[in-house]
Amino acid sequence: MTSGMRTGAVPGPGSDSGSGSMRPAPPGEGQAANTMGSAAGTGGGVLTRPQGPPPGPGPQGVRQPFYGLGMVVSVVVALVIFVLAIFIIGDADRDGLPILQNTNLLFWIVASLTVVAAAIGAQYAERAAAEAAAAVGRPRPATAMATAWSVPAVATLAAVLLVATYHNGVMVAAGPLIAFFGNAGSLLSRDLLDDSADSTQRTATTIHTLVIHAVAFLAMSAVYLNKMPVWAASPLVGVIGGLLVLETLERGSSSRQQRLLYALLGGVILAESTVALNWWQTYNWTGGAVLLVCFYLVAGVLLARTQRSVLRSRDLIEFGLVSVAAFIVLAVTA
Repeated sequence: MTSGMRTGAVPGPGSDSGSGSMRPAPPGEGQAANTMGSAAGTGGGVLTRPQGPPPGPGPQGVRQPFYGLGMVVSVVVALVIFVLAIFIIGDADRDGLPILQNTNLLFWIVASLTVVAAAIGAQYAERAAAEAAAAVGRPRPATAMATAWSVPAVATLAAVLLVATYHNGVMVAAGPLIAFFGNAGSLLSRDLLDDSADSTQRTATTIHTLVIHAVAFLAMSAVYLNKMPVWAASPLVGVIGGLLVLETLERGSSSRQQRLLYALLGGVILAESTVALNWWQTYNWTGGAVLLVCFYLVAGVLLARTQRSVLRSRDLIEFGLVSVAAFIVLAVTA
């Protein structure tokens, strides 16, 4: 064995140690040859088995923070809602608004802390995902806002209100599920939207839209179910709608100031819609569906405005006709 022989290869047929064709060593034989060369003092180094390149940019490396932190946040919030649902289960203890019939101060303190914790946990998980994406060369857009907390907070609020409204065995199971899928679904949809390629952008956008509208329907229905006074219901629906509009506009390309202004405008419109809706005697969940249609119209038009400088006729037809048709169906079936 001479210095002319390449590491990890053996002479081919009819060749000597210094010339001739070379053939690749069978698996494991090159490692043994290098080890022998080192022991013989020929200067050959011991090769280690290659470990492969580090994980490159892609869904696995970027989404891992969500699966770790996002799932923990979702499970913890769902468990708290489960405990709250058990705590107030039973027949009504007093008259008045349904959400106040079986609840007390302790319930609302824990519920409020849970909503805040869901918002903080979701935003922290999103921040970890953004840092992981930046580490592999895929930073978030410079115009991105810290709005990942909005949908989890509203979803947790919806779960709390529905549990307090019905305070029965069904909500012991449904309440935690609403909280879990609202939190996990919102974070996952944002993750898909951020990491999607051009070919999967439409799918990611659809999932993100469905999650937001499902949370909007549950949260606004929970408010309408209680037939709260206008001074309470209208601002609450306005806040819920404004936060969800703000998250919807994350898919747009406008500035932060414009998004905040549009979210405020959307919240005001939904608050005014609640005032008008309180004068309509209809079924409880139908009222929530009406508010959902209002949200669909407002959020859709504002999003289209942030994506394009001028609204297309197609946008007006899509949102206008769908909304009018939905209002007609709800009015006939009410």
